[in-house]
Amino acid sequence: MKYFAVKTTVGQERTVANVLEARFHGIFLDFVGESVGTVAISDKTHVAVIFVSPKTTMLEKVAVYISKAGEPTEPLRSMLVEYSDETGFGSEPLGEGSYDPLLLKTDGWAEIVFRSPVKLRRGTSYALKIFKTVEEAGGYNLFLGEGEKEDVRFKVFEQGEWRDDARLPLFKLIEKPAIASIFILPALKGYVFVEATSKEVIADALQNVRHVKARPPMPVKLETIASHLVEKPLIEVLAAGQMVEIVSGPLKGIVGKVIRVEKSRREVTLELKEAAFQLPISVSIDAVRPIDKT
Repeated sequence: MKYFAVKTTVGQERTVANVLEARFHGIFLDFVGESVGTVAISDKTHVAVIFVSPKTTMLEKVAVYISKAGEPTEPLRSMLVEYSDETGFGSEPLGEGSYDPLLLKTDGWAEIVFRSPVKLRRGTSYALKIFKTVEEAGGYNLFLGEGEKEDVRFKVFEQGEWRDDARLPLFKLIEKPAIASIFILPALKGYVFVEATSKEVIADALQNVRHVKARPPMPVKLETIASHLVEKPLIEVLAAGQMVEIVSGPLKGIVGKVIRVEKSRREVTLELKEAAFQLPISVSIDAVRPIDKT
């Protein structure tokens, strides 16, 4: 992982960080709605979700909403291949995964994890096949919903041929996290910092995000921001002239100005702002909080 700085409008760092966090939540393509029916998946009936990847990413797993028909012993299987309207399904599997039927106790989401993450290229068409191979009494029901989704189609294989189905299965495509953290640093205004595998994954997520300056994410060395990542003890931060509020004890709520810091005793000497007589007092560092600088 590397660190990158995203230039933003000053004051909008939190807004941009929230958008990035939402875009990196894992699900990058899905269709979730009210079920209007099911299609049985068996050794003779397979299904395929045809989709155009909206981004370059690493596909880690797929979730489908299913139920068991009887008691299948063979796992529900999936295979990802490239797809073309001219040539159909690619013959070379890009990724494969399976789901153990013992994990499904009732109708619900089943996560099929690929043996290893599969790289998807933005704008490329893929087919996610879901199937069984063993002939047995038990099988699976895949729940379907009505509606349309751009760049997503659904096909069913039965009686030896693939046919289009106007419905869409309830599914979620889930990517391997491309980032480790997103954070802002109050001392470095106008930037959002992202710990990620590459600047390309950040640039892709920044498309059409408001308050981001038109420049690519900038690599940042850890030592450049390290001093801002660890919160310093208050005794190391306070200095003469700092305004603080007393937060505990009989003087709670009173504001004063720091005139001396005694680190060895963990005390600060204050000049109270609203006192009738300017008599300095000493209080514990744990009894104050900074509120301003003068």
